[in-house]
Amino acid sequence: MTMKKTLLLSALAVVLSLTACNKEIAENGTPAPSVGQTVRFTSVAPETKAAFTTPSGTHYPVLWTSNDTQMAVTMNYSSSPVTADVTRSADNKTASFNAEFETGAAEYTFVAVSPAASVKSVYTAEKRVNIEVPTGQTPTTTSPDEDAMVLYAKSAALTEFPENVDLTFHHFTGYLHLKFTNYAAALAAESATVQSLSITSDKDIAGRVFFFPETGATSANAMSKTVTVTTSSLDDVWVALAPVDFSNETLTLTVGTDKGTISKDVGFSSGCNLTSGKIAKVTVDLNGIDIVAPVQYDLVTAENQLHIGDHVIIVAANSDYALSTTQNKNNRAATGITKGAGVILDPSDAVQVIELTDGVKPGEYALKVGTEYLYAACGTDGTGNYLRTAAFTGAAAAYASYGSFEISILDGQTNGANEPSAGTTDNVARVNAATNARGLIRFNNSGLFSAYTLTTTTNFIHLYRLHEDPDLSARFKASMPDDTDGDGDLDIVAAGGSLEVYVFGNSAWTASATGGATLDSASGTGNAILTLTVPENASTTDTKDYTVTVSTSAGVVPNSYTFSITQAVAAGGGSSTPKIGDVLWSETWVGGTNGAQPSAYAKGGTEVYGGATVTYTENGTSTKLQTDGLVYVPSNYSGGVALPDDMVNLLIAKTSGWWNIDGIPCSGVKVATITFDSNYSTLSSALSTTTEDVTIGTITSTNDNSAWGKKVYHYTCDITFPDGADPETFNLKFSNTSGSNNRVDTVSLVVKTLK
Repeated sequence: MTMKKTLLLSALAVVLSLTACNKEIAENGTPAPSVGQTVRFTSVAPETKAAFTTPSGTHYPVLWTSNDTQMAVTMNYSSSPVTADVTRSADNKTASFNAEFETGAAEYTFVAVSPAASVKSVYTAEKRVNIEVPTGQTPTTTSPDEDAMVLYAKSAALTEFPENVDLTFHHFTGYLHLKFTNYAAALAAESATVQSLSITSDKDIAGRVFFFPETGATSANAMSKTVTVTTSSLDDVWVALAPVDFSNETLTLTVGTDKGTISKDVGFSSGCNLTSGKIAKVTVDLNGIDIVAPVQYDLVTAENQLHIGDHVIIVAANSDYALSTTQNKNNRAATGITKGAGVILDPSDAVQVIELTDGVKPGEYALKVGTEYLYAACGTDGTGNYLRTAAFTGAAAAYASYGSFEISILDGQTNGANEPSAGTTDNVARVNAATNARGLIRFNNSGLFSAYTLTTTTNFIHLYRLHEDPDLSARFKASMPDDTDGDGDLDIVAAGGSLEVYVFGNSAWTASATGGATLDSASGTGNAILTLTVPENASTTDTKDYTVTVSTSAGVVPNSYTFSITQAVAAGGGSSTPKIGDVLWSETWVGGTNGAQPSAYAKGGTEVYGGATVTYTENGTSTKLQTDGLVYVPSNYSGGVALPDDMVNLLIAKTSGWWNIDGIPCSGVKVATITFDSNYSTLSSALSTTTEDVTIGTITSTNDNSAWGKKVYHYTCDITFPDGADPETFNLKFSNTSGSNNRVDTVSLVVKTLK
């Protein structure tokens, strides 16, 4: 096939005139500070914006329409563009809009974009505009969707605030004009009605794109490879796209009907570059292609319709957008979707299909996307409304609880602050990671999905479940949350205590324990949380062993889970070997004096196993104790919490500061876990040691906001000691190579496993 490329606009002259007012003169004779002045932009050419009219040859004139009500105007790429109201002439051939700006700059550059809603942000330093081309569009038979036709104009850089300036508007978007043939027989055979058309490419074709008006360059921000058009006709379908080079590319065109889909791949030849302001006119022959039964997703209206193994999609309740496969840094992009009456048929490949798997606790769900999982990231590595993905393996295993979601379906009544008010959309899905302060998945009207606080009362979501998923199949799983590495072996302290056993599924099960440990329930059906009680081990020489077994007779694999528990010996008996859970060394700087160095600190808040002595050294006087209390979070923080009397922490100097601790006991220890707090997330690799064969593991962190407005980071990592040798003590060094002074407090090193 060939592509016809037609320039949409001839040069457009736009006159910018200044409505000036006299500057006031202050009493000392100098001009008063500059005030805002109004600029009036007037279009004087007939081919400006919004709807294509009857073509003249290969030229499509465009006119302003009643929908063109606002223009976004930025001066000098201000991050806060002005939204200007548009006034049209009677014949729709001209338009004007006023915008007020502050004078006093060295030079002035104006950029105007229509429609105003397409501008999501402006970046001053980079001189770029974040433009969104909608992934869901509703065109007419003669013109693209007006909301998707993005135009821009840029003035030259002016050294004085102008009275007049000429602008030329250009189309940012390019356009596909699709005409389908030989499809009537396929529709008639099924008595089908056309409802939509999806265009899918291997390249980004819509969504948010960074645009640089100075050069005309673009770069992807949060883009989609699919655009979905709502249409009932295939005779003339117009689609607006971001600039894209289709050379040697293949587009998949999928016609959605009420009875299924008709799909065809269309290939483009070399040189088919759909640049801004160009039209690609394509005729698509559907002869011989039959309707394929649709892939159907049904609106979820009750919790009991959901089961482990189901496939669901997340959809904005009041907009035609679904969660997409595009993972941005801190959120998921949205992509267009067509809804029916309680069903969605044949969502595009850009829509993220989620598999429901077991969450951390019974009754909760993990949202599996490919080989990873969605999780609410606030509280792990950010304070924003973050929705990210992780595999939940290795260091990311700590995020599993933030990816464990409670799901409930609300009925539109006011039953809580986080539920829709009466009269709003019914069947709202409340998908919330309960362990996270910002765990509630919501749609953001700016075109993305993310996680928010429970008090959020807008932008609700729906869940749609794959119609072909079986209603219910036998399932069974058991786990112990204290078994952090999932190998079925646990170590506990001599004092014993209570542990939890989680049972997931819909099958009948039995549970038992050995060695004197007891369970609060020996049988049941479905999800349950069991309590295992382990007695104290009074022996100072012998460890104790226990097993817990949970089994089912249902036809699942595996049908039994066994956990082995080893209990440490009691203190005493002359043993100098620490037990699991013992503190090898801790520091809280209690009683420290402001400005004192660690080496001179009286060690009032120091604890060392067995009463041993540790030695502190530091790089110089710049590493010292501070009483500014920048590392402080009360256990249950809230506004107005009183500050403690002793708020001492250690300042480790920026760039090259360090603090070394010698003589920390470690004999008989295989792995110890160190935790500490800091006021910075940039505490460099932080820990090192010169003791032979001792290994410092990966450091992870979470954060809190303290009661008095400070952010505190909680660090943790494992330290592993060699198998062959058994050093009595080792050294540990905190280093700071960042550009900021770091505070460190509440350090604790605890035995995790023994040799």
